[in-house]
Amino acid sequence: MPTESKPETTNTPGRARIATCLGALAGLLIALGMAFGAWHVYQAWLSLPDVNSLAAFKPDRPLRIYSQDGILLAEYGDERREIVPLSRIPIVVQQSLLAIEDARFYEHGGVDFSGLFRAAWANFASGRHAQGASTITMQVARRLYLSSEKTYDRKLREVLLAFKLEQQFSKQRLLEVYMNQIYLGERAYGFAAAASIYFDKSLDQLTPAEAALLAGLPKAPSAFNPTVNPERARVRQRYILARMHELGYLGDEQYASALDEPLRLKPRSYAIDPAFAFPVERARQLVVDQYGERAYRDGLDVTLTIQTATQAAAYDALHDGLLRAQQRRRYIPLGRVAIDGNAPASGLDDYPDRDGLTTAVVTATADRSGRLTVKTRDGTTLRAQAPAYAATPLTRGTVVTMASLGGKWEIGQAPDMEGALVSIDSVSGDVVAWVGGYDFHRGKFDHAVQALRQPGSCFKPFVYSASLEKGYFPGTMVDDSQRVLDSTVTGARPWRPKNYGGRYDGFITAREGLVRSKNLVTVGLTQASGIDYVRDFALRFGFAPDLNPGSFPLALGAGSVTPMQLTQAYAVFSNGGYLVQPRLIARIVQRGDQELYTSAGDIERKQIISPRNAFIMDSLLRDVVRKGTGRAAAHIDKADAAGKTGTSNDARDAWFAGYATGLATTVWVGHDQFRSLGAVTGGTLALPIWTDFMRHATADRAPISRALPDDVVEENGDYIYREYRSSACVSDSHAFIRTGYRCASEPAPVPTREQQREHEQILEWFRQDADNV
Repeated sequence: MPTESKPETTNTPGRARIATCLGALAGLLIALGMAFGAWHVYQAWLSLPDVNSLAAFKPDRPLRIYSQDGILLAEYGDERREIVPLSRIPIVVQQSLLAIEDARFYEHGGVDFSGLFRAAWANFASGRHAQGASTITMQVARRLYLSSEKTYDRKLREVLLAFKLEQQFSKQRLLEVYMNQIYLGERAYGFAAAASIYFDKSLDQLTPAEAALLAGLPKAPSAFNPTVNPERARVRQRYILARMHELGYLGDEQYASALDEPLRLKPRSYAIDPAFAFPVERARQLVVDQYGERAYRDGLDVTLTIQTATQAAAYDALHDGLLRAQQRRRYIPLGRVAIDGNAPASGLDDYPDRDGLTTAVVTATADRSGRLTVKTRDGTTLRAQAPAYAATPLTRGTVVTMASLGGKWEIGQAPDMEGALVSIDSVSGDVVAWVGGYDFHRGKFDHAVQALRQPGSCFKPFVYSASLEKGYFPGTMVDDSQRVLDSTVTGARPWRPKNYGGRYDGFITAREGLVRSKNLVTVGLTQASGIDYVRDFALRFGFAPDLNPGSFPLALGAGSVTPMQLTQAYAVFSNGGYLVQPRLIARIVQRGDQELYTSAGDIERKQIISPRNAFIMDSLLRDVVRKGTGRAAAHIDKADAAGKTGTSNDARDAWFAGYATGLATTVWVGHDQFRSLGAVTGGTLALPIWTDFMRHATADRAPISRALPDDVVEENGDYIYREYRSSACVSDSHAFIRTGYRCASEPAPVPTREQQREHEQILEWFRQDADNV
């Protein structure tokens, strides 16, 4: 009988219990994990920053300096930015950004979960961080409130903060903040600033192609910078245009046109235009002194008193004048390079363009007319006159520098001298032009306000102005003979003043003395008026007391003044006797807010001489231009042109200070090392620069006619104060002075035959005399 086998048995209830326990444990762990995660999320939520500040979000805005005619001259600050409300940002610019950064911006609640999961899967599949999924809201959260560290905790806070922002602010506000805050390269923050920097356009002028290019910058501003990586920027731009077409933002024709549109980028520029550098730097200093470092953050718009065309004319006049002056000196070539045919070898790269000059190489020596053929580094062929004096022959292969003077190319070299030009409105004090040196980038020392130099004969009018108040008038006869002032007069060592050119003419009128710039006449008037009186009177014009001591050489300009001080002083003779404070800044506005300062109606002036004194001095200085040392100033063709030349000891300084049509202008030329300029005068070196500038600056201005004041009368063919005709009298014991008019109680003197002959001889010399300093 067969035997029955028993079935195999297992411990099923035991295994089930184990599985149940494991399941319960896993569930517990998941629950604990979820609880911990929820607690962590809750703690993260509690630690989120307050976002209410976004309602009044005001990022740093740069300091901007404009000309009077609204041209942006300079911008200071770490961030170049222009805040524009979303309503003024064209829809095509908004769409270009949304197409690449967040196409579902108006659909999600701050976090695009589909995009987040898609990016997470792509990153997992590739094994690296290949895609991001930050929405615009998340980017606003990260850039304004969080650090840039790449951690899961920071990402969690970013997501939570995005939800919080979407709860408190509209989509429009978030997009507006983003488009004004995002960094787009070249120190540009926001699309408005980027449009200006890359294309020199406002937002409403951008084409779809240009908008797409800007929209490609937020991801990597350096990598996609079109000025640095144009090809890479172009590839990304085309991708964005394709996305805009795909999303329906661009029609077929718009899309095709945008793809074919050539990009015209604004040239990169880092330096301030040298023509405006000195007044811009001065304005920056004044604003920072007033407002501190916040001036770079509060969005201040500073408007200067200068017009761009007039300032440019001043820069060109000084720049060209110094170059022309240098051409009278020995020319020193830069070196030599090998020439292959008519083209210079690569060695020309060792001689970069600098100091406003263009490097070139001689390809053909001078012909019979003395003209050389040169070629610049870009292959341009030029013909230029060979310099009169050259250190070495300018043969084929010689490297030279070319200067553009008056639209004509000439061989020239950077001047070893410096200069300054200052022009102000005589009535308001507004600075019309300010050039502090040959080139701001060569040297930032501002000679207009920092160079303290001897004014030479430019100081003489202040002696004459003082002598008027002592009873010495243009008709006063002063001895122009050479003499010695002994120690009893000088209070120090004896002094023997000399005339320029060594010519002495005996008794001549004070008017002739100034017109011909006679040193002995000026010394005589100083001695008769009293040196202490003359010095104190001259200080009224704004000169520094410690730099203009009360000794007789002061009368001939041995003190120290700046070009700005001298301009301010000459304006007194132009405006009827008022010392006016120069002003460079016309207006300061906090961008989009309020006006902080305006110069309108805020003229700082003080009457320091009488109108009649100013009238007579004006007549004297006009004669200097009509027939004296300043005759070249008449070339500006303004009947009221007036001024004075000046040259200091050993020709270390050359000046011309004067005015016309209500503009007072001073030009100074000299070496920073206080050495001689050579055989030059203010009339030959500074006056041509003054004339070039004033011809432009006064072109649209009318000459000013001045009526004879009631208290000024004519006596013996010239002006005196009325009281001296009837009762006042100067009883002079000075042998070198003849008043030229008589007291009412005295008989009129009858000149001798010898005196008459001497006077006629003086007049003849005067008509034939060359310029004096």
